[in-house]
Amino acid sequence: MLARDESAVRRWAGSGALAQIASLADPAAIARAAVGASVIFHCASESSHRASPDALAWINVAATENVLNAARHAGVQRVVQLSCADVTLANRDRMNWNERQTLLGHPLDACARSKLLAEELALGSSDRQLQVTALRPAWVWGPDERRVLPALCAEALAGRVSLCGSGQNLVAAVYIDNLIDALHAAASAPDAPGRSYHVADRDIWTAAELYGQLCDALGLPRPARGIYALSYAAAWLRERTHGNGLWRTEVVRRGRGCLLDVQAAARDLGYEPTVSTAQGMQLLAAWAKKIGGPAAIARTARVPAGKAEVEALVQAANAAESSADV
Repeated sequence: MLARDESAVRRWAGSGALAQIASLADPAAIARAAVGASVIFHCASESSHRASPDALAWINVAATENVLNAARHAGVQRVVQLSCADVTLANRDRMNWNERQTLLGHPLDACARSKLLAEELALGSSDRQLQVTALRPAWVWGPDERRVLPALCAEALAGRVSLCGSGQNLVAAVYIDNLIDALHAAASAPDAPGRSYHVADRDIWTAAELYGQLCDALGLPRPARGIYALSYAAAWLRERTHGNGLWRTEVVRRGRGCLLDVQAAARDLGYEPTVSTAQGMQLLAAWAKKIGGPAAIARTARVPAGKAEVEALVQAANAAESSADV
């Protein structure tokens, strides 16, 4: 397990994991940590669409290249890359969408584009020496999720959660434990190298049903319906001015239909979700109560990566290059 600092090392140690400090900008440090490993799970990324383009390029794309190079140097046989279903996100419905379907243009935002570039880089490097598989999870939910859930709570505390449409569109999501099962399966599946796989829960819900359950579990008022075209236009304006409130990615995720085809994951990985939505909601409700409710959850939000994170990665990369030259 790679960690950023001592506090992260201690946190992982408390859960029984062996952690080492290393920067994603230093492939030599990653390689040293990977010696003796047969599989690398590359799950570190920036998933906020509000992060700066430079940060997304460094954290999502350059870091993936560093991990792949480190894996080869350390003699690792397989890398499982955690991508996301947003690599095909656009202002359109994606119904019964499988891994072979692509967009005519680019994904909706810089974050999705960086995820697609990282996935293409990873799968393009897959060969007999280093086998690479990419997983494309739907929106990941569950206790301690620190992007969407805190944002939902903050939105509700400021007024009410919006469905950005009628709420009758289908939405795709995956409970965290089900995703972890898929990651483990991808590490050894013989037919997985060189391919990407959708991962989603089996339960199918409309946006009104899923977000209604989420709001119930988090202790929030039920979400309100809206008008999609107006929600999207308002989000477009906010995005241009970096304003507060929903941006286009959030509006599309809530207001457009999305039903991912997971037959390939079931066939090649043996993927079968073990945690139902009802079970997951019970676990989420218990966690929300334990942590202190909506206000406490809102405070757990991660700050999108920006200039400071880029400068730290550049410094780490320069230090690694200088050390290699000595």
